[in-house]
Amino acid sequence: MGGVMEGAVDGERVLSETVLHHLLDRSADVTVLVDASTGRSIHRWYDPSTSRLHLPLSPTARAITWMHPDDLPAVLDVMAVVAHEGGSRSTVARVHPDHAAVVGSSLMIVAHDVSASVPFGILVHAWLVDFDAAALEGAEAGVAMSSLAEAAPVGLQVRSGNGSVSFENSRFSALVGAGRDEVEARISAALDSTAIDTVSDLAVDGRSLRLRVVPTRDAEHRLLLAVASLEDVTSQRAAEGLFRAVFDGSPVATAVVDLDGRFVQVNDALAMICGRPSDDLLGRGFAEITHPDDLAVDEELLAEVRAGRRGGYQMEKRFLHRAGHEVWVELTVSAVHDAAGAISHFVSHVEDISGRKALIDMADSSEDLAYWATHDHLTGLPNRRYLDSYLTSNLGPRRRADDHLVVLFLDLDDFKPVNDRHGHQTGDEVLRTIARRLRSAAREDELVARYGGDEFVVVTTRARTAYDVSLLAERILGAVRTPIVGLTEDPILVGASVGIGHAHGDEDPAALLTRADAASYRAKRAGKGRIEYAPGTV
Repeated sequence: MGGVMEGAVDGERVLSETVLHHLLDRSADVTVLVDASTGRSIHRWYDPSTSRLHLPLSPTARAITWMHPDDLPAVLDVMAVVAHEGGSRSTVARVHPDHAAVVGSSLMIVAHDVSASVPFGILVHAWLVDFDAAALEGAEAGVAMSSLAEAAPVGLQVRSGNGSVSFENSRFSALVGAGRDEVEARISAALDSTAIDTVSDLAVDGRSLRLRVVPTRDAEHRLLLAVASLEDVTSQRAAEGLFRAVFDGSPVATAVVDLDGRFVQVNDALAMICGRPSDDLLGRGFAEITHPDDLAVDEELLAEVRAGRRGGYQMEKRFLHRAGHEVWVELTVSAVHDAAGAISHFVSHVEDISGRKALIDMADSSEDLAYWATHDHLTGLPNRRYLDSYLTSNLGPRRRADDHLVVLFLDLDDFKPVNDRHGHQTGDEVLRTIARRLRSAAREDELVARYGGDEFVVVTTRARTAYDVSLLAERILGAVRTPIVGLTEDPILVGASVGIGHAHGDEDPAALLTRADAASYRAKRAGKGRIEYAPGTV
């Protein structure tokens, strides 16, 4: 293989054509040397085996026929600036639909002034991953090639067959900085392996760098030449980190699913709907958390997307919560394609519609509507409207003198952190669990109602003494304090502050509830998990 030519320009080393062709071969999808005075192509570097562009093998005289016509003016403007002012300029343009593996693909276009080596020369890189070099014709090829390598937007280093460095452009030297030893070690490790293309990431001086090493070997696997490229991907890494933060923190339940239906990425919102930690979902198939009766339709629609008969689909289905109950969701699935146009994975958005489905089910008959007008849709307990009616009928003129109507007002402790940490789906399950426990702890003739939010009310007429009231209150507190398991990885612990009020004569129901509520507030301020009595309570 050609080596380095010495002393051609100011005593500095310049590259031979052969070596530079290998450099260019590893740098972009296509590179064109343009005559700025005519706009015509002088030379083109393009390898159809590695490029994602579909270009004719014989280059045309027009330099950039593969550019989308709508973006061509912007590219020509960049080239005009470079031609008049020198230096380098870049822009982004779409690929012409006739030449792109995926319609709508974009290229980073970088134009460099190389007129010092080639009269009126502008080197135009269409930057994707790699680009090929055909032979550069003309005199002083070594000088021209060195200039082109120096103008490349990535760091480039060439090693000869014995592993020694024969060329390194200034971009490589600037990027490697204090990480020289680590970069050299990684290059040596890549050359010692049998890989034909090694890519690794490393951090140097607060920047993220991507190192790629491509060796050229003979038939007996002896090293002839090695080209290493070094690219600054700090902004790309930052963008990836931002995407991850947005993905994880999004209130919209989202998942990335591979072609086999396994979860590759899930955010916390989806994990909460399923009642599982995010890590527990990774690697699982969506079929594992889908209700068996809904699975066939889901898989049929997904098969149509895989076959290209549809771009995505939307359906209602049921997830199986880890606690054992069903969760109705609206699922939206979209296909994501790679650069070659093939489906690489799917993105799923999930909305919990359990409440909506419950309301629809309630509306099936007028009797259902009448019932749910006085009952809480989440827990099934009597609601505030029912409670007010109940108290009104048991207070006032019809109240017997020997009745002992007592209200216990419960305000849950430490419930907000459950919502903040595990989401409202888990919070709703906690409220349902508390409701079931309160109903079990109360006697059959005692009323348990959901007052609103995380507040519940228990009404009893059986308590004749303060001791009877305290027994009921302690029984209720014990039911609430019992750890709730199965909803999250760790047990959920909540408590309650209880305010107790005893009905006075013809007292208005609202006044009685206000006194009991105020007592629960005092209990919470006094340290939570306590019982406080309103003035005048037995």
